[in-house]
Amino acid sequence: MTRTATISDTTYPAGESSNGPPALQETQPGAARNGPAEKNGFEFLLAMKRSLTGEAVSSKQLLVVTSQLAVMLAAGCDLCAGLDALARQQAHPNLKKIMADLHDRVKQGQSFSAALAHHPQVFSDLYVTMVRAGESAGLLRQMLAALQTMIRNNIRIVNSIRSALMYPIILMCVALGAITVMTTFVLPRFAKVFRDSHVPLPPITAFVISGSEHLAQYFVWIALGLVLGSLGTIWLLHHPLVRDWTHKWILKFPLLGMTLQLAYVCRSIQTLGMLIKSGLPLAEALVLTRDMMPNVYYWRFFDRLRAHIGEGKSLSSDFETTTLFPPMVTQMMAVGEQTGTMATVCLEIASFHEEELQGRIKVLTTALEPLIIVMLGGFVGFIAVSIILPMFKLSSSVH
Repeated sequence: MTRTATISDTTYPAGESSNGPPALQETQPGAARNGPAEKNGFEFLLAMKRSLTGEAVSSKQLLVVTSQLAVMLAAGCDLCAGLDALARQQAHPNLKKIMADLHDRVKQGQSFSAALAHHPQVFSDLYVTMVRAGESAGLLRQMLAALQTMIRNNIRIVNSIRSALMYPIILMCVALGAITVMTTFVLPRFAKVFRDSHVPLPPITAFVISGSEHLAQYFVWIALGLVLGSLGTIWLLHHPLVRDWTHKWILKFPLLGMTLQLAYVCRSIQTLGMLIKSGLPLAEALVLTRDMMPNVYYWRFFDRLRAHIGEGKSLSSDFETTTLFPPMVTQMMAVGEQTGTMATVCLEIASFHEEELQGRIKVLTTALEPLIIVMLGGFVGFIAVSIILPMFKLSSSVH
């Protein structure tokens, strides 16, 4: 049987046991779970639907709410009154309902963390556990401030990646637009001219025109196939075997793999440092850091690290045996263990590698831009040559 143990000893007021948050579990070695908590294909599509329809609460909105609540508590405002004020001023309809529900639950006597746990789509296990620890130690305001810093840092990393990839994405959209226009409007007109002239078509031209006609004739079926293929791919990527292979391959992909590794290093080490600094036990901090990792190999590393810490082993010994983290991280973690400054060291590591991540992102986008331009130019040139060649023959036949 799988043995589990709750990692929080926080107690809740009387009458709250039935409504309290689900206990955060530690999976022991040998348990069936061997990777991040998986969303199936339907859950992934539902999450996309919430994002497209505006129902989802963005990280920026969560940051604003956390910051405002921290400021209110620092000013001496009561938690219940603060939640009521936030609920009244929210413009986002879903977030307004959530804040109102939090206010009602806290007013009824539930702890703040217990109320947050009823909205896992907005407040993660990390968020709930840090709030729970803050309530237990009487440092809720400080915990909210720490969460505010963590959310802001995550937003900064994500925004830097998005902004760097914006130009390549625009280029790809332009390329797809050009391909669509040329294959659906330009080529059919030239095909009619060539057929009326009875000029023998070169193989390259016949191939391009045939492809264009098939695309126009079976467009609906091709589009339906692409949609079904995309849904099937999303579903397949959630299968453990495919997921493991994909996560391993993507870390080895040139340029992209190193960039993702640096992003995982920044996120994991920064989270670990903030959790330790906030006063959480190391084992609990490792579990929360583990569950933040989307890549299965980083998840398993932190799971193994947590298990070894329970056996009395040091952190640095596991870092020495992995290639998921740069050697500098291993050395710094050893220093942090020896000097008892693990939180400070982790935050310094994250800050250093975040700067390196920005440089890697710039290199990645610099390499992507000319590649996309060359591919677009090559495709347009291929179609242009396929049109020009028969025009030469048509001109010769006229003369």
